[in-house]
Amino acid sequence: MHIKKFLRLFFIFGIVSLISYFVFKSNDSTFVYSQYGVKVPESYTIFGLDVSHHQGEIDFQKVIESGKDGDAISFVYIKSSEGENHKDRNYDINAEGFAAEKLNYGFYHYFQPDRSAIKQALFFTNIIDGYNFKLIPVIDVEVKGHARNESLIDSILMFQQIVEDRLLIRPMIYTYVSFFEDYLNVEELQNELFWLASYNGKNPYMGNKNVVMWQFTERAKVAGLTTYVDLNVAKDDFFNKVVLSRYKN
Repeated sequence: MHIKKFLRLFFIFGIVSLISYFVFKSNDSTFVYSQYGVKVPESYTIFGLDVSHHQGEIDFQKVIESGKDGDAISFVYIKSSEGENHKDRNYDINAEGFAAEKLNYGFYHYFQPDRSAIKQALFFTNIIDGYNFKLIPVIDVEVKGHARNESLIDSILMFQQIVEDRLLIRPMIYTYVSFFEDYLNVEELQNELFWLASYNGKNPYMGNKNVVMWQFTERAKVAGLTTYVDLNVAKDDFFNKVVLSRYKN
């Protein structure tokens, strides 16, 4: 009697474990582990970083040498500025360091909606204009501030237009998936390029033609860095869309 009961419980436990295993594998099937200490989306082969002063001192050569096979870092976005007058304190060091290693690099500006979009765009373009960057600039929009949604959209478009007028380059927009859904998934921005962040293993908008990058973690470990860093994947046509035309010959 006790043996039969034990065998029955053992059988049930085995079935439950097997079902749990396949459910887990099904939910996790689009991700693989990597040498960066995180799971990465399996269907992407283009990897890139975004950095600021928060990463401290960077060994640029080691960053370039990190990864292997299809996991190597192939681009980086560098924070240059924030608001109307704040310049990232490691901006020049990071720009010159990655430029010396000939890595594809570009710049992003952290946008403050309650500040003048015109002044921010002028500040941003004045800072980055001296560098021979290869990737289109980025406006980083993460907060709404006190602006109504219509005003926020108008400010973003104003910023983009001024940058485009001055540098002949239309900036891409960075934001979180939730912020995109709440405020930026609007008709006025449907033709803009987007870089979206989501850390839960899902990004439902990567199928959109205008979404070209996915920041999927903020806790990657990359050689040459002593802190965690954001890690991104990009679509196969990423470089066709974001590399400046003067480099596409």
